[in-house]
Amino acid sequence: MSLKAEESVDLKAQVKERGYEIDLLNAFINRDPTLSSDAVIVHGYKSVGKTLTVTSFLDALNVKYSRINCDECVSKKILLQRCFNRIRKDSGVQFAEGFSKADYLRYGRLGENFSTFISALEQFIRETEYSEHHVLILDRFDQCMEATDELFASFLKLREQSMIPNITIVVIISGDDPREVATLATPHIYFRAYTEDQVIRILQETPLCKFNMEDLDGTTAGYEFWCQYVKVIVDLFFQYCGSDMTILKDISMRLWDRFIEPVKSGELKVTEFVKVYKQNVDLFTSDNIISNSAVRDFKTLEEEKQIENGNVEDLPLHSKFFLLASYLASYIEQRNDLQKFSKVKGVKYKKRASTTVSKRGHLLKEDIDTRLLSPNFVDLERILAILSVIYRNYAPSLNRSDKDELLYIDDEIIVNEEKKEIEKAKFTLTSNIDLNNQIATLFSLGLLSKSASSDILGARLRWKCNINWPTAEGLAKLLNFPIAEFLNDN
Repeated sequence: MSLKAEESVDLKAQVKERGYEIDLLNAFINRDPTLSSDAVIVHGYKSVGKTLTVTSFLDALNVKYSRINCDECVSKKILLQRCFNRIRKDSGVQFAEGFSKADYLRYGRLGENFSTFISALEQFIRETEYSEHHVLILDRFDQCMEATDELFASFLKLREQSMIPNITIVVIISGDDPREVATLATPHIYFRAYTEDQVIRILQETPLCKFNMEDLDGTTAGYEFWCQYVKVIVDLFFQYCGSDMTILKDISMRLWDRFIEPVKSGELKVTEFVKVYKQNVDLFTSDNIISNSAVRDFKTLEEEKQIENGNVEDLPLHSKFFLLASYLASYIEQRNDLQKFSKVKGVKYKKRASTTVSKRGHLLKEDIDTRLLSPNFVDLERILAILSVIYRNYAPSLNRSDKDELLYIDDEIIVNEEKKEIEKAKFTLTSNIDLNNQIATLFSLGLLSKSASSDILGARLRWKCNINWPTAEGLAKLLNFPIAEFLNDN
């Protein structure tokens, strides 16, 4: 017997926007195994509710089922053994007292290929007299680590090749059917991608986040704020994410806490959504939102937060110097590099007071302290050139001298000092350490930004430093580096 009309209505209210697919499942899968199809293929774009709809339907139908995550199986043998073990466990059959460990091992050995899998399953059903309808769900079957085209066809013909009348196979895939599989007689249920309006309705129906404030959670104003927030998320990211509900939910939850900070602090009211959005518009323009969505950090399981005045004392020595070099490159005009960083200093001319400035009544860019301006994107080669200069002249390992030692009594030390100067002049930082890994680390920490979401070694890629002046000044003091002298225009 299939779902009754009342049960079908309740299920459609629970699983949004999938009424047609539920009707198809109700037509092909029955409580009576003899009235059900031998196999059903469910396919459609990823994260459109295929697994949720199938499992919710089987729960409403009150039919036992076993769900296998096929993408977690590294081989066919593991997949078949897991299918057999899950069916035996989910059947709920109480084994006899004489069922020993040797029997478990025997069943496990019988799952090395599909024929032995069928034999083991037939033996289990015959010995336990298990006759209830049981559905085997092969979720993400097309994402197995081994080729499963032949196994696909074997599962679809399970009833034809065996004496098992009560097992129905449901295969859930995201791509097309394999060419080796003839599926004309096998029912197909295609899950269409959600439209933008459907995604908005689904996310608005079940709020995923809360304010954690008693006067807002569960109120009409709080729910309307969530609905407007969801609409903004979908409007901004639907063209990139499509109907992938997993990514859209992840983005909504990742940005929520920072988005509602003005409301929680009392700066703005919950009814002033437009003002809250304008104040947090920078949250939606970060390159890390799409690239890091649904990716968890292996340490904190939280989003890597952007560091503005963060603690940079734990960085390695080379990373600290690279950060200072990127700061200097971002705030110093490129035309002044020869004057700032070269041994051959250019002749400094005293600037005459401009009469046009007083007439116009405002300052030019050259008259403003560079530390008060926003950083500029610069080429990686320029950062590396500045890095070599400042590291060669200020790194402790290259500038340690024996002149301060108490045993400085021999002329040999003078010769050693001269050798050090020659070696320091020929020193090249990039050939001594792996800067690429350190650049990637600084970028992941939010201390650096790049001009495009491409590879860090891209030809047209440019970088800028994200730390502010107090952080750079504190970092320079740790290294005894006179950063203010390089930024001084006098």
